[in-house]
Amino acid sequence: MTKSPSRLAEMRFQMTALSAQLRWGTNLELEPVRRREGELLVCGMGGSGISGDFLQAVAAAEGRRTTVHKHYGLPGWAPSLRPSVVAVSYSGNTAETLSSWEEARKLGLQVTAITSGGELAEMAALAGEQLVVIPRGYQPRSALGFGLSALLRVAAQAGAISDPQPSLEEAAHLADSLSGPKGEGIGFASELASAMGGRMVGVYGSVPLTQVAAYRWKTQTNENAKRSAFWSVLPETTHNEIVGWDLPQGLARRRVGIVALRDRDEHPGVSRRFEVLEKLTADRVTWVGEVWTQGFSPLGRLISLVAMGDLFSLELARNSGADPMAVDLIDRLKEEMHTSADSAPEEPSGF
Repeated sequence: MTKSPSRLAEMRFQMTALSAQLRWGTNLELEPVRRREGELLVCGMGGSGISGDFLQAVAAAEGRRTTVHKHYGLPGWAPSLRPSVVAVSYSGNTAETLSSWEEARKLGLQVTAITSGGELAEMAALAGEQLVVIPRGYQPRSALGFGLSALLRVAAQAGAISDPQPSLEEAAHLADSLSGPKGEGIGFASELASAMGGRMVGVYGSVPLTQVAAYRWKTQTNENAKRSAFWSVLPETTHNEIVGWDLPQGLARRRVGIVALRDRDEHPGVSRRFEVLEKLTADRVTWVGEVWTQGFSPLGRLISLVAMGDLFSLELARNSGADPMAVDLIDRLKEEMHTSADSAPEEPSGF
């Protein structure tokens, strides 16, 4: 794999659009819908599914509940509890999400589609269901701001969360200040990537907030840097995974680097566990650094970590010469699935 400055620059350009994408959502005009009944169920894969995870975290911070479904069809409880379904797919051709949409329609559930086009847009328009069309032309994983801001607006319309406008504005400001063209986070992300070196990337978050960002860091490292990575969540990690670092001759320390995602409002017990865990495992695994949330709202704090994680993954790609745009194995898998099962073609990178 060779260095490709133009490909790296293109992905970097797309990543700097996060701020503008979030602001796009603040100006979004939604079609009026009838009063929604039941819990909000978000169906989506890849970057679409993670927008549901972000919504889930924001709702939980307000003492409310939403559910995310990352699979074919609908959860087994859907026929009896009759949720309101939001299907999110950047391309509009994600097989699992189309399956969820079709099942929801068969059950007569209220549905909304968030997409840039494809079969999902066609089916929503034909059925007369609420359709939110987001801009095309991005790598799906670099279009998070569109899908997330649209989903938050739909959720607020449904009464699942409070008005997200103030937090979207804060999040957009943070994204611009950290990862914009003159972002203050660029230097730190570069230092973090250099310290990581060629190690496998591990990202530790915590319940209830930074665990979502940890997963985003992991997937961005996979796709942009073409690097194996894992994520884990405190406090659960301290009850099992840490024993796995007790390997002979410093094997894990040489091969694994941990980044800890921290939040100023994390539980005191979690804070203490981070401190003790690093102390006890310092000779077993390499602790590369900590990244703390910035901002005040749950959404703003999450987006501050997203911005830093995106930068980090691109710096890893730069250091190793990886092409951050390509996702060859995903493309090949989807081609095989389409050929063998005559399924709908899906978007090239899992959103």
